[in-house]
Amino acid sequence: MSRILPLLVLLTGTALAAVNVKSGAAIYTANCAGCHGAKAQGNVGPNLHEAANWAPPIFARAMLKYVDDKGVPLKAPMPNWGKVGFQGDKGKAPTTAEIANLQAYLKTLK
Repeated sequence: MSRILPLLVLLTGTALAAVNVKSGAAIYTANCAGCHGAKAQGNVGPNLHEAANWAPPIFARAMLKYVDDKGVPLKAPMPNWGKVGFQGDKGKAPTTAEIANLQAYLKTLK
C-alpha cells in the first residue's frame, strides 16, 4: 500500500495537469457563448451548468454524437461538433483533450 499511494497521487496530478481551462475558455468563447451565454447561463441554447457535471463520456457523447445525458438527440440549432468540428479545426471532430478542456472550463462558471 505504501508504494501504491504515491503512484495514485502522481497519476491523479498528471491527469489534472493535462486539462487546460484556458484552452477550454477559448473553445467556449469561439463556439458556444453565442448561444449559451457568456457564463453558460443559457440564451438561445440552454443553461450548461448541469452538463458541466456530466460524466466525461456523456459530455463527449453530447459533443460528438449530438445526444444528451438521457440519450435524447440535442435540438437544433445545436451543431453536431463531431461532424463540423470546432471553429479553427477545419472540420475535424474535436479531440478528447479539447472536450475535456471545454468541460473543465464550464465547471468554473457559476
